[in-house]
Amino acid sequence: MIEPVYKVLNSKKTKSYFVENNIEKPTLIITSPPYYDIKNYENNQDQLGKNQDYKTYLLEISDILQQCYEISEKDATLWLIVDTIKKDGKIFTIPFDICNNLSENEDKTWILKDIIIWNKLKNLPWHSKGRLKNKFEYILFFTKNDNYKYYIDNIREIRDYKKWWMTYPERYNPKGKPPSNIWEFKIPIRGWGNGYQKHLCPLPFPLIERIINLSSDENELVFDPFAGSGSVLALAYEMNRKSFGFDINENYKNKFYNEVMKGANVFWEKRKKELKKLIKNRNMFSLKNNQLRKIKTSLKLMAKIKNHIKIKSYYFAIDSGDNRVNLFIISRKSLDIHYNFNNFIQSLNKEYKINVNLKFDTIDNFLNNSNRKYYIYNDKMIYQYEKEIQSDEIFNSKKNIYNDFLFSNIKSELEIMEN
Repeated sequence: MIEPVYKVLNSKKTKSYFVENNIEKPTLIITSPPYYDIKNYENNQDQLGKNQDYKTYLLEISDILQQCYEISEKDATLWLIVDTIKKDGKIFTIPFDICNNLSENEDKTWILKDIIIWNKLKNLPWHSKGRLKNKFEYILFFTKNDNYKYYIDNIREIRDYKKWWMTYPERYNPKGKPPSNIWEFKIPIRGWGNGYQKHLCPLPFPLIERIINLSSDENELVFDPFAGSGSVLALAYEMNRKSFGFDINENYKNKFYNEVMKGANVFWEKRKKELKKLIKNRNMFSLKNNQLRKIKTSLKLMAKIKNHIKIKSYYFAIDSGDNRVNLFIISRKSLDIHYNFNNFIQSLNKEYKINVNLKFDTIDNFLNNSNRKYYIYNDKMIYQYEKEIQSDEIFNSKKNIYNDFLFSNIKSELEIMEN
């Protein structure tokens, strides 16, 4: 991969620098601009916010973001991490004022798609009269149009499921559930493994990872016009993206190459091991969800069929791969069924996302062409089979107890899985 590029440069020159140096267009922009006149970034004379009036501050931030719009790919997205501040007893709603400023001053500009609350869990102990301790920040998600990258499957979760998902698998996406618009990530309170982190607002690697996974592909360019600690650039590099950023502070650049890059590598090496387990758990959840849908679909169809068949019959759900299952109705002689189940089967397919194929057969023919081992299910507990049984035992029983059960070659034993 190409090494990250961290330039000591005023972000006001974003567009001119990209054009003059023929820089690749970024697909993803992640940034957190300077606070308005509340923090001093190492006395740098070119810093935004400090000793500026609010209107000028907004205009300059908005102009830089508009430049990002103009130099980025047509399917690019912008993730803006920014907070409100209180100054002189008044709240300044910076995130929303930036949005309004962009839309009022430009015909073609970023479109706000979502607002996410970043719950930082803990924060520096700032509070004042009339305002409680603030432990969250806003993440504003922008796009250039409706054609943008948004890989929600990359960030789905399977943790925190209640046990009743086992009974209602059709209500859950087999790939997991998307996060809510409240994200919980702790802020870094120490350095990248080598002491205290002096940068005032470094973004946590797990938050950056989520955004990169959601809105970019490998080998694409990730850009941060207010690079600061450089955590965005460092993690983008570890995740096989190109990364490029500006900041006016030489000390931040030195810390980036000497500390943050190392910290990102330590985080990502550990994270890759966690991701292997996560992927395994996701695949297992998807398999279990699919199995439960097939069993439940078969039981629903079985209950419908029993109302139209008066002779003793047996029901076998045979997995046929992907989202398909064959439901066999087995009897001692050929059945002559006049009822058309197609509409009911279509409704099941729509609800459970399982294609069920209805088949009728005789016991002798079925025994000659089927497995010998099956698992017994009932509609009270689809996620755990009652027992394992041989086909000979099913058909040779003198009791009619098996007429109320579903037999399947699907072996479902629930495992509790977490991210």
